[in-house]
Formats: sequence, structure tokens, C-alpha cells
Amino acid sequence: MKRQYGIYLVILFFLISCKENSINKVDVKKTKIVKSTTDANAKLLKNENVENRYINNITDISKDSIIACKYSVLMYSTNGAKTWKNIETSFIFKDITFTDKKILVGIDSWMGIHEADYSRIYISKDFGNSWETITFDTKKFFPMEIISNPKEQLCVLTSENKIYKLQGTDYKKDWVYVKTRPETEYTRDVMDYPYGVNSEGDNLKLYKKNNNKTDTLACLDLCSEAWGIVQKDKVVHVSGVGIDRKTGKRYGYYGQLIHDKTLKQYKLPGLYANIKKTKFNVYIICENGLYVEKNDKIEQLY
Repeated sequence: MKRQYGIYLVILFFLISCKENSINKVDVKKTKIVKSTTDANAKLLKNENVENRYINNITDISKDSIIACKYSVLMYSTNGAKTWKNIETSFIFKDITFTDKKILVGIDSWMGIHEADYSRIYISKDFGNSWETITFDTKKFFPMEIISNPKEQLCVLTSENKIYKLQGTDYKKDWVYVKTRPETEYTRDVMDYPYGVNSEGDNLKLYKKNNNKTDTLACLDLCSEAWGIVQKDKVVHVSGVGIDRKTGKRYGYYGQLIHDKTLKQYKLPGLYANIKKTKFNVYIICENGLYVEKNDKIEQLY
């Protein structure tokens, strides 16, 4: 009887161990995930008292030419973010692009709850020296964001989830309907199909949907709240908020899952981190600056 009891204990211990370790494997290939945790850079974490350097949005015109929106300032670089120049404006840009007509186009929009709705497009034909403002009647046409890439025909997404392209030179009237973007199923999770993260909690998990099956790929143990997820070149990027369990201090969180196998996580300066995927990069945006990940290190661009 004692021998039988001992066998039961061994089996029970084995089952518990399997359950604890299951999250560290990709269910499909049973491949272990290697975790690499980094504090981004001791120097970066010391820069928390510098001026607010938050960037609203950023886009690549080419591999070396970049435009970024920062409150009432546009910044641009022609050498891959090694140096920046400012274009002073009185506008706040939610997003900006450089069209196939070589025109800078920015947008600012707001869907009000207690305040009035508005949508405005700003155009510059001389790269920011002068601007023209186009204000829309939001009851008739309500552009919310620019969805076209730089050097492409200008396309916008409206409040009704409809895509329009500019077919002409009249920014007030020459909009042609393209299609309606399908509504995605509501979920509290942060999704970039087929990948997702349960958005907040003590046990955030990065998962992948395969038909009717959901495979847990990794436990994001440094992330307390996921804000964004994008995939590019077989790498899944996640951003959000982390909270130090000992001190309760918040930090920006950024993680990568490479080829569904290798998880790398970083603590970033500030209270949160956002991400923006462009043609050439995935940028990390914190209130203290702009970053990219290169060769297992976080590089500050601004």
C-alpha cells in the first residue's frame, strides 16, 4: 500500500510539473521559449526627469527619411534619425503622411462625447513652409485617420469605418468611396490576428489562434497591461505598462516574440510605451522619447 501511495505521489508531481511548464512551450511544435529580460539601458532609466519628448505619431518616407509629429511641431530626419530638424506649426497633428503628389498631409480629429466633433486636414505643398486647413462638416464626411502609406494616393478612414481615397485636387470634395472595413469581433484582448494578449492582469499571456484552437506561446511576466500588438517579419511586438512588484513603480513595457519561439522583454523609462509599425521599422514611443530595438539593445532615436 505504501508503495502504491508513493507511485501516486510521483504521478501527481509529474502532472503538476507539466502544468507549470506548459506555458513555456509552443503547443504546436512543443518548442521551448527562451526568455531574455533587459532593463533597456541603465542610462535610459535615469532620464525620467527630462523634458516631455512624447511623439504623437511617426512615419517613414524612405529608409532614411522620417517624419514625426510632436504636439505643434513636426520633426523630420534625412539620415535615419541620427539628427532631427523641426518644422514649427500652430497645429496638432494626429497623423501625417507624404503623398504620391509630394504633399505633406496631416490630420486632427475628435469624436466628441460632451464636446463637439471635428475633423481637419492640413496640407503643405512646400514641405511645411505654408499650410492650408480643410475643415469638414462631420455630419456629412468625418475622416478620423490617414491609412495610406507615404508616397501613395491619400486614403482616410471615416468614423463609419469606411475607406475613401482622394481622386483629384479638391480636398473638400474629391473623395471616392473604396470599401468598408469589416468590423472585428469585440474583445477586451489586444489583437493583431492571429496573435493576441489578454489586456491586463497578473498573468498576461501571448497567444496564437489556429482555426478553433488557441495556443499559449508565452507568459509576459514583466507586463501588467498590454496596449499594443503588431507583427512584422515573423516578430510579434507588444507594448504597454509594467509595474515593479516590489516597489509598485510603473515603467514602459516592450516585448518581442521571435518566430513564435524566443521571447525578449524590456523595461523602458517612463510610465508606458506605445508601438507604431511602419514600412521599415517598429518604433517604440514613450513620453520620454522614441526608440527602436536593434541587436538586443534599445536604441534611443529622440
